[in-house]
Parts: sequence; structure tokens; C-alpha cells
Amino acid sequence: MDHSIRVQIGLAAAAALLAAAPVRAAEPAAQGKTVTEQVLDILREQGTLDETRYQALKLQAEQERRALEEHAREQAEKAEKLPAVAAAGETAQPAEPAKPDPEGWRIYFKDYLRIERNDGQYKLHVGGMTQWDIAGIDTDQDLKDAGFNNQGNGEEFRRARLSIDGELGENAIFKAEYDFAGGDANFADVWMGLQRIPYVGRLQAGHFKEPYSLEEQTSDRFITFMERALPVLAFSPARNAGVALSSTAFQQRLTWGVGAFRDANNFGNSFSNQELYNVTARVTGLPVYQEDGGTLVHVGYNYSHRFRDDDNVSFAPDPEVHLSDPIVDTGNIPANGVDVFGAELATVIGPVSLQGEFMDALVDQASGSNANLWGGYAYASWFVTGEHRAYDLRTGAFARTSPKESFSFSKGQWGALELGARYSYVDLNNGDVRGGIESDVTAAVNWYLYSNLRLMLNYVWAHRNNIGDQNTVMTRFSLDF
Repeated sequence: MDHSIRVQIGLAAAAALLAAAPVRAAEPAAQGKTVTEQVLDILREQGTLDETRYQALKLQAEQERRALEEHAREQAEKAEKLPAVAAAGETAQPAEPAKPDPEGWRIYFKDYLRIERNDGQYKLHVGGMTQWDIAGIDTDQDLKDAGFNNQGNGEEFRRARLSIDGELGENAIFKAEYDFAGGDANFADVWMGLQRIPYVGRLQAGHFKEPYSLEEQTSDRFITFMERALPVLAFSPARNAGVALSSTAFQQRLTWGVGAFRDANNFGNSFSNQELYNVTARVTGLPVYQEDGGTLVHVGYNYSHRFRDDDNVSFAPDPEVHLSDPIVDTGNIPANGVDVFGAELATVIGPVSLQGEFMDALVDQASGSNANLWGGYAYASWFVTGEHRAYDLRTGAFARTSPKESFSFSKGQWGALELGARYSYVDLNNGDVRGGIESDVTAAVNWYLYSNLRLMLNYVWAHRNNIGDQNTVMTRFSLDF
């Protein structure tokens, strides 16, 4: 007969004997024991079981007791996961996910601090940017003799910004960004507006960038080189006070923007009897857009007219080094107006990106003659680690690039590495305007530790035709949050 069957028969018989025995108070030795353990004790006392069989059966009973306790614990845990039933005998149904309070708020960090109401009606984004530059400039003797002595080294906080932007209700939008670099709370983007306007898109009013130039519209946080190219610095109107409309079309494959502006200072202020008004427009298209921007072709066209009434205009770009003074400069040109035309072209093919722009400024001089000043740039960049430049469909400009693997000592990850090279050219000589001709070559190494932390190293060779050269090595520690 099987051993387990014999044990069960023996235990059953013992239980019967126990039931037939007179009931007595439990002795201290029996307290805390199961019925089976008490039966085994009785059988051992009566001599039915020898000590060896007693210990073996006691061990088996202990194992069975533990198995029953484990099974009971598992069943209790499963019961806790089921919703309570309304009445006995009612079948339990899977619980529906809890619906968030539409007027509740959530706070989280993604590139910067975000505070959003659950119904999407109110959104606040709080952030900022710090860019610290160090540069060493070597100016040759020919440039020094011509009056362009930028020799030296130094450092500066190129940008030190705090900002808040968001959405109020379904349509209202705003942004307030201030730059403390240089010791003043200068305006960067300070505006308010409406979005989702039928047939129009977005309306902005305040102090912000005029819609001109791919390189200008790409944020300071995301440009490939430490400074923008010569023709952008020379001809792009950058930020002014005004009103603008902008939108997208054809599933965001086309963007457009147009606005009217007045030249303003760093605090958005402007008051005089001069007519310092600009009308500026930009349109872009994506004839190719694949793989979420991993492959694309971008084209764009810009136009800006600056209304002037015998007022001075000037063109004096930095040599792609902010700590340096210009080495070309038209000085003040009395003018009745300026027409600035621009064309954009860019492509992304996986980790390789190419970008270029051409700009032409026609100056209607008060003297009656016209001056045609122009420039262009082209550059290439390559992500050695395989990333590609990100593109913002809403603005028609490049956006934040995130490393495939963020920097981590413990994981042996080093972030992303990008190499870049650029050639820039401006010709500020035409007619009686003799501002000079400059060519720049810039090489860049960018190390992206995280999507919002980047170390940049640039070498800039700047050459003024027929005069001399300037060489600069500079680095930047850039953090935005």
C-alpha cells in the first residue's frame, strides 16, 4: 500500500480515537498546534508511533501546513485586486480606470518645467537658459594697422535668460522671456496673442523675432555654431516690437508668417518723429519629409521692407565672434528705405545636414543712388553618433536634438557628438558705400551630454579682403531648462 495512503488511514483512525476521548482542556504543550500535530502527539504518547515515524510525519504535516498558508495568502492577494461587489453572489467585473479630475493639475519636467491642467485649458512652461563663453582672439598686424584691433581673450555670459510661457483657455497664448546677460533685464520674447483662429492661425503682439531667415528662426538653444552666419548678422531684422500673423498648411508641410514692426530697443521701447517701420514676411515648404524628419528638404523665401525717411541705416556684423568688434562696417547710410530679400535651402539625410541662405539688401539712399549689398553662407554638419537634426513643423525651423544615449558614467554612455563646418561671405561694397568684404570659415565640435546640456568648441578664421585676418578659438557651456 502507498505510504501516503497508510498515513492518511492512520491519521483518520487517530482522529476517531481523539473524538471518542473525553474532552479536556488543552494542555500548554498543545497550544498553538494544529489538530494533526495534536493527533500525532497522542499517538506517540499511546505508543502507536515510534519516535522515527513521529518525526517524519510531523515534518510532512509541517510542510503541508506551510503550503496551505501560502495558497491562502495568494488567494487573499488576488481578492484585494478585484473590486468589491455590491451584494453577495454578484459577479465581480474588471475595474474601470479612474478618470482624472478635469480641473486637477499635473506638474512634470520634460526639457523644462511644465504645469498643466488635466483638461488642457491651461498650460504653463517655466524655463531658462545659461550660455557661458570663453574666447581667445588673435588679430594680425595688417588688421590692427587698419584700425581693427580685437586682440585679446576673455569670457562672457552670452545669454542668461528666464522665461515663462503658456496657454490660457482655448485660444490665449503668451510668453515672457528676459535676458540678464550684461547686467540688465533686457527683453527677449515678450508677447501675447491668440491661437487657433479660423483661416488665420496665430496672432502675436509684443516684442519678438520678425519672420525672416531659417538661421534666425532656429532658437539660440539649437543653432549648430556658437554664433549665426555673417549675412544673418548683417541683414536679418531679428527682434522688434510689432504684430504678426502665422500659420501652417498642407499638414504642416508649409508655414507662413507676416508682420508689421517698429524698430525698438532692448526693452521694447521706441519713440521718435522718425518712421522706423518694417514689414516682413516668410514662407517655407517641405517638398520632402520622411521618417519623422530623418530625411527632409526645406525651402524658404523671405522679404522685409524697412521704411525710412532720410534716416540712417548701417550694416556691421560681428565676425561670428560676439566678443569681437566688427571688421567690416558701412557706417551710417542716409536712406529712404531698404528692401531685403532672402532664400533658404536645407536638407537632412540621416546624421548629415546641409544648410544655406542667400540675402540681398537694396538700399535706397537719400542721395538718389542705390547700393546693392549681399551675402550668403553654406554649412554641413554630421552627427558621428547617428542622431539627426530635429525639425519643428510648426515654425519651419530646426529644433532640439536629443542624444540616442544620454551621458552616464555608470552606464558607460557619452551622449552625442556633432561636427560642423561653415563658409560665410558678405559684400558691403557698392557704389559710394565702402563697408568692406569679409569671408569667414568656422569649424565646430558639439558634445550633447543631454538634450539640454551641450559643450561647444568653435574655431573662426575671419578675413577682410585686401587687409588681413583674425583667428579665434572659443568654447561655450550651454544649458537650457
